[in-house]
Amino acid sequence: MKKILHFTLGPVQGFISDARRTRDFWSGSFLLSWLSGHAMAALEAKGGEIIFPQVTDDELFKAIQGKGGTTYIGSLPNRFKADVSNVTGDAAKICEGAIRQAWKKLADAVWDGFIKGEVAALGKGGAKATMDIWDRQVDGFWDINWVIGEPEFDEDGKPTDGKWLDERKNWRSHWQEDEPGDLCRLMGRYQELSGYHRINGKDEQKKFWDKLAEQKYLHAGTDKERRLRELNLKDNEYLCAIALIKRLFPLIAKDVIGWQPGGEYLSIINWPSVSYIAAVPWLQAIKEKKIDAAALPDAASTEKLKSYKGETETRLFGLPEGGIYDLDGHLLHEDGIRLWVKDNLKGKTDKERRDALAALLPALKGIQSEVSVAASEFYAILIMDGDRIGAKIGAHEKTVSTGLAAFTQSVKEYFNPIKKNPANGVLIYAGGDDVLAFVPVDTAIEAATTLREKYQEAFEAATKEHGGADESFTMSGAIIFAQYKIPLRAVLKKAHHYLDNIAKDKNGRDSLALAVMKPGGIAFDWVSGWGDPVEAMDAIAKDKSHYSNSFFYNVRARYAPLFEGDDPAEDRDADTVISNAPDFMRSILTAEYKKQFSEKQLKKMGEQAVNDAVEKLMRIGQPVIQSSSSKDNYHFDGALVARFLSSEGRWHLTKKQPEQKTEGKND
Repeated sequence: MKKILHFTLGPVQGFISDARRTRDFWSGSFLLSWLSGHAMAALEAKGGEIIFPQVTDDELFKAIQGKGGTTYIGSLPNRFKADVSNVTGDAAKICEGAIRQAWKKLADAVWDGFIKGEVAALGKGGAKATMDIWDRQVDGFWDINWVIGEPEFDEDGKPTDGKWLDERKNWRSHWQEDEPGDLCRLMGRYQELSGYHRINGKDEQKKFWDKLAEQKYLHAGTDKERRLRELNLKDNEYLCAIALIKRLFPLIAKDVIGWQPGGEYLSIINWPSVSYIAAVPWLQAIKEKKIDAAALPDAASTEKLKSYKGETETRLFGLPEGGIYDLDGHLLHEDGIRLWVKDNLKGKTDKERRDALAALLPALKGIQSEVSVAASEFYAILIMDGDRIGAKIGAHEKTVSTGLAAFTQSVKEYFNPIKKNPANGVLIYAGGDDVLAFVPVDTAIEAATTLREKYQEAFEAATKEHGGADESFTMSGAIIFAQYKIPLRAVLKKAHHYLDNIAKDKNGRDSLALAVMKPGGIAFDWVSGWGDPVEAMDAIAKDKSHYSNSFFYNVRARYAPLFEGDDPAEDRDADTVISNAPDFMRSILTAEYKKQFSEKQLKKMGEQAVNDAVEKLMRIGQPVIQSSSSKDNYHFDGALVARFLSSEGRWHLTKKQPEQKTEGKND
């Protein structure tokens, strides 16, 4: 008798998104995938066959099986389906046991390496009380669900067992009880590990965490000891057991999992910060123009700032080693330097802090003048997801499994530093139909478009191989352009909102949503189905020769209030539009566009160039709304997004402009 197992491991979002830095995001996504892979590998070793996802050629799955590799990408989903007809024993218990064994090995390594002994003894109630908190959180964290049964099919012979697990999860047998005391600074439902409360135990609490911060570890690939304080635990960052495991996992990864994720191209301890990612195009310009940028690292060294070489082992962007390329990303920005000095020179006199700023800021400004511009303060979070893929698995299981395996591999190749990494990005996760990456402003839209094309190519090939021509396999995405000073958790939460609620639900899927996020929240946004509007947005952003920054703002400020509604910034769901007047709007844009240039310049450009430039503006103002048949409305927020991309993009530093720049009167 044939038996099918559906298995899932959670929680997903809380484990991944409760994070302060890029390294935390990676740890959460990788560990979730790694644990799921252990369940699959254990089941296969007992005679099971993984039906979904396709794991035969998956690098992470092979590494878990001990077949080599240094992959750092969590490519296995938290949910899988298997044929367990030939498994000896309880298939579900085999999977659960493998997960808990791997998790315990990791948790024990963190406890034994950093907490056991003197640190644990400083907790409220002593070592046993600290261990009780640890065990309670570690043992009770995972939510594991499964269903086993005989295969079921509809009248067309297509499997219908895909709904089993969703129905099982409705039973909800896993609940997290409220915990006492001070709560974790990252995972706010859990008690921080010391057990003290800051109201009446602030000093004892600080002693516990100061002692933990003094613990040492061997830095990856070296015999040098470092203290946790230097990179891994900020002052007053009091964490629970789960958050500590995520934070400290990179320090002991090789000993726990058997290989060093990332190999020589990525130090999982020194993940590139978002402030560094924002500055990558600027750094590449320094490299290409061979600018002498020694003044800044020399000044940082002289001021003895702790961990000022925070990006030493970042090898994802094709940048040289040493000098300015090793500096922590904050030191590449003027505001970042001020924050850095404030954090690193605590306890110093005002004069010492002023002297540090007096050394660092002029050094940075001197480099900026040679490059011609400062590094952008914005980076992008790119998140992509297949549309209704869960519903399509049942009808086209082999097609979906093959397509997703091919897509995952193509994503990893696209972000592979050995093959240039054209997105200049940091891939956090690529498993199944989900992708999460951090990229500079310059490459974000191009990266999203490329990944969508790869998704389509993967499913076209899979459909030819297995069938499924009656289905349309589409993908949606969201890009949040965020200032590096905004907490990462807030940015990622907003990215999920724009993917799920805007690109998918509101715009009807097969769409891309863009939003600009500043410390006060979302400044402006735009969403469209793929195709002409997205291509036009990317083209306008990259070509500064035709549109001054003031042009975009003026169009929005002068004309939007004259039509339907008020400023949409007051309500992100109510964009201002001109209804049924595309020809009228084209005339307005043409008139405003021509104001930028003199008569002589316009004559030299020619009427066709003007028409082409205006046509791009019309395309971004008339995005594809999949949920509506209307194509005549003009949406003004696209102009503000284009203005932002045009001003923050640094394409001109390292890439030739699409056309020769023509200076405008208002440029």
